[in-house]
Amino acid sequence: MTYDPNDPKRTNPVDSDPAAPKEAYVEPVERRSSPLPLIIGVLLALALAYFVLQRFMTDDAVEVEGETTTVTTPEEAPEPAVDDAVTTEPAVEEAAQEAEAAAENAAADAEAAVEEAAEDAEAAADDVAAEAEAMVDDAEAAVDAAVTDAETAADDAAAQADDAAADAEAAVDGAVDDAGAMVDDAATDAEAAVDAAVTDAEAAADDAAAQADDAAAAAEAAADGAMDEADAMADDASDAASAAADDAATAADSAATAVEQAVSGAGEAVQDAATDAVDAAADAIKDASDALNSAISVEEPATGN
Repeated sequence: MTYDPNDPKRTNPVDSDPAAPKEAYVEPVERRSSPLPLIIGVLLALALAYFVLQRFMTDDAVEVEGETTTVTTPEEAPEPAVDDAVTTEPAVEEAAQEAEAAAENAAADAEAAVEEAAEDAEAAADDVAAEAEAMVDDAEAAVDAAVTDAETAADDAAAQADDAAADAEAAVDGAVDDAGAMVDDAATDAEAAVDAAVTDAEAAADDAAAQADDAAAAAEAAADGAMDEADAMADDASDAASAAADDAATAADSAATAVEQAVSGAGEAVQDAATDAVDAAADAIKDASDALNSAISVEEPATGN
């Protein structure tokens, strides 16, 4: 059983294996029989028919003398008289010999014609065969040229495919390199931005800490100033209270002196003077007490948020 790779109904386990190499499809070539035998047979048949029609369908006698063929037409014999009833034997024999000679001449002519027709047919067959061989050679040359062109085209296509693959690979490599460079640049920029942000944050923190220190120092200085002012005010209040007490004592002494001096005065004048002195002393004591309380309230530190 022959194996035909172009048979659509073939069952081959190789077809189910994807790893097996694919077979190339071969275009079937139609084989035609040579027309040479038919041409030779037709030519021979035509030659035989021609010579048969020429030689045997006419009454002409053919005489061959060397290479020259002479055709003679026998004259019609006169009709015998009705009265001639007797035919001689020599005349019959002569007629038979002539007929035999004519038949031999006709056979020789037919044989020569057949040989000539065969030679002509052979020459024509040789010409046809030569032309057929030339056509076959031309077809083979055309097929070889087509195969060569196809191989050249396949080689060119393979070279172009290789070039395209190399270009694509180079483009992919370039894109990968560009992407890597862009990623590196982005990472560098991001790192620089992070470093700058960290530096800015540290500077802001340092500024905030410095401002907090300044605020604390200012608050401490304000507290110290307030304490100093409170102390000064307390001292002033204490001094004012002492002065008021001294003034009260002086006023009391003056009042006592005035009382002693006014004892000799009238009773109402003494009583009024004593009352005025007591009131003045009470007012002085009250003023001294108020000043002392104000000084004490200033010395207490103020608490705020």
